[in-house]
Amino acid sequence: MKRSGAAKFPHSVQLFKFCQKVMIHQKGEKVRDQEVGAILNFNPSDCSHWKRGEKNVRSVFALAKLAETLKVETGLIHDVTSGNVNLDEAFFEYIESANIQNVTAKLSKLNRADAISIESKIIHFVNTIQEQCEFTTPPLYLPEVMRSFAFVSSQPVDMLDKLSRILRIKANRYCIQFKKGDLKPQTRMSMVKDLAKVVLQGERERFPELGPFSAEKLEIEELLFTANLLLPKKMLKEEWTKLDTRKNVVSELSTLFWVPKSLVGYQLQEIILNYKEPVISVANQEEPIVNQL
Repeated sequence: MKRSGAAKFPHSVQLFKFCQKVMIHQKGEKVRDQEVGAILNFNPSDCSHWKRGEKNVRSVFALAKLAETLKVETGLIHDVTSGNVNLDEAFFEYIESANIQNVTAKLSKLNRADAISIESKIIHFVNTIQEQCEFTTPPLYLPEVMRSFAFVSSQPVDMLDKLSRILRIKANRYCIQFKKGDLKPQTRMSMVKDLAKVVLQGERERFPELGPFSAEKLEIEELLFTANLLLPKKMLKEEWTKLDTRKNVVSELSTLFWVPKSLVGYQLQEIILNYKEPVISVANQEEPIVNQL
C-alpha cells in the first residue's frame, strides 16, 4: 500500500533530488534512482527509502562521498541537507560555481593589459551605481539598484524552472521577473546577472564608458559586474577584518552580504591572489581560509 503524508526527512528528499539533477546535468541523460544510491553503496530498498525521505542521509562520511563523487563543494551538500537552500537554489549554486571557474580560466588567458582594462571599466561603472545607491554598508538592496536603470523594472512571479528571467516588454524596456517568496542570496545573484545581460549587451549603447561590445568578453564582464556590484572588494576586506576567524569566514560573509558562498569564494580568491599583504592574521584560524573557498 502506498504511504501518504509528509516525508519524515524532507531535507533528505531534497538531497536525493539534487544529486540526481547534478548527475543528469553531468551525464546529459536520464539517471535511474539506483545510480544515485550506488554512490553510497545503497541497495534498492535503502535507495527507495532515501528518495521518499524515510532514510536520513546526513553522516559526515556520506556527505563527503557525495561531494567527492559529484565534484560538488561539500558546503553545498551540507546546505541542502540542513535545509539552508532548496533544490533550485542549490542547483543554481552548482551551475554558477562551475561557471565562475570557466570564466576565471578565460580571464587568465587574456593578456595582462586587456584583463586590467576590462576590470577597471566594469569596477568604475559599478562604483558609480553604488554611489547613486549610497551603498556604504552591506548588503546592497536591489530595488535601489533598479532605480539607477529606469528602463529596467522587477516583478515577483511564480516560477518553476528559474530563479529569475528577463522579459523584453517593448523596445528598450525590460522586466526582470524573480521567484516569489523570501528573496534568497541565489535569487539576488540571478537577478543581478540578468541586469548585467541587459546593461552589457542589450542596452550597452546607453553607456559609452563601457566601450564597444565583445561577445568573447561578455561572460567575463558579467561575472565582474555581478561580483563587484554585490561584493565590492574594498568593503569585503573591511568586513573580513571584523570577523571572528574561528568561524567559517565564507559562510559569515555570505550571510552579511546576502550573496551565495560561491560568489564570496571567488572574490576572496581574487583578493588573496592579487594582494601580497595578508588581509587578516590567520594564526588562530582552525581551518585555513583557502580551504573554505
